[in-house]
Amino acid sequence: MKKLLCLLLCLLLPSAMAEAPAGLPLAEPLSGVYRYPDGADEATARYSYLYAYPQVNGTDEIAAQINGFYQYLVEDAMAFAIPMAIELLEPDAAISTYTDITSEVTCNNGQYLSVRVSQETMTGTAASTVLSGQTFALHGDKAGSVISLPYLLGILNADESDPWMQDRQTAKADELVRTLVWDVIQEQLAEGAVAYYDELTFEAFSACFYPEEDFYMDEDGNLVFFLQEASVAPAVEGILLFPFTLEELLDEL
Repeated sequence: MKKLLCLLLCLLLPSAMAEAPAGLPLAEPLSGVYRYPDGADEATARYSYLYAYPQVNGTDEIAAQINGFYQYLVEDAMAFAIPMAIELLEPDAAISTYTDITSEVTCNNGQYLSVRVSQETMTGTAASTVLSGQTFALHGDKAGSVISLPYLLGILNADESDPWMQDRQTAKADELVRTLVWDVIQEQLAEGAVAYYDELTFEAFSACFYPEEDFYMDEDGNLVFFLQEASVAPAVEGILLFPFTLEELLDEL
């Protein structure tokens, strides 16, 4: 049955993509900077918060939802994240700190709009980067909304409201991807390609990897899962990426 499903998808996908509308037109990014104390410039600020999020052109509901998602992130940061960061500043610290959020639209194919967001934080002399991804459906009942992995795989319907079913299918999707990524990690360990932590276990790996949301889509529609820096390997290894085609994932369901 799985092989038949994948065969049908492979046959239908080229024609579906050929008929898919062009990607959404992008607008000027939602960008800005806040510096503390008020009136400080880059040289005198004790804390800086810089951000750049994508926006799309259009007046329809889908455009409004996508744009509103990132506008809310900025509003939330102004209300909570920035005041908290300022409170944590050392009174006599000579080194300024900052948060710098950049983003990239990695997929915009008429079916999905996917965004990779990178947040770099400098605290004292230590810098760290956290990656996040948002994939918006552009068609169907969840059009304009960020969709998680089980919806993208088609094992959860947009109108599913049963918490038990939502949890069950999310766990199923998570376990599938964790197993596939763990297999890749084992191959990399054998090759010495990545210096993973000694005695890394599947349980420890699973505890810091949430496939239902730790992914974005690339320009070819592949799903790129990621592990944050310093989560399973030293920070020098950076953020680890694990791309899979949708067909690969469906074949394992």
